[in-house]
Amino acid sequence: MSHTTDESTPVEMPSILFLGNDLMFQSKISAACTVAGLKLKVQRNPSALSPESFESSVPALVLVDLGLPNLDLHNLVPAIRTALPSVKLLGYGAHVLADRLDEAGQLGFDAVLTRGQFDRDMVNIFQSIPR
Repeated sequence: MSHTTDESTPVEMPSILFLGNDLMFQSKISAACTVAGLKLKVQRNPSALSPESFESSVPALVLVDLGLPNLDLHNLVPAIRTALPSVKLLGYGAHVLADRLDEAGQLGFDAVLTRGQFDRDMVNIFQSIPR
């Protein structure tokens, strides 16, 4: 019986693009990504995103901290949808930011959660991302 090796090209690990600047919460997100087998890319300044940001790899999910100062959802959402039409867009924020959470939902986020909901469910959310 002969043994053959599979010399297929390696498949790139799916990634999550995190738009946020909370370093403490970012470490929790990073740990959840590791558990789920995902890479985490971080962009602290959403206004610095450009189509070139996605040329090397397309994220499976864009995760947005809706509490970011100076976050312009009216420009961010169309820019992401234009550059990455099929990417999932998930936003989270403090429950006291009810207007911002509602606005994100109205502008087309696929899911909007309070920070507590996201914190509780992030591993399951990340594990549900198709490979």
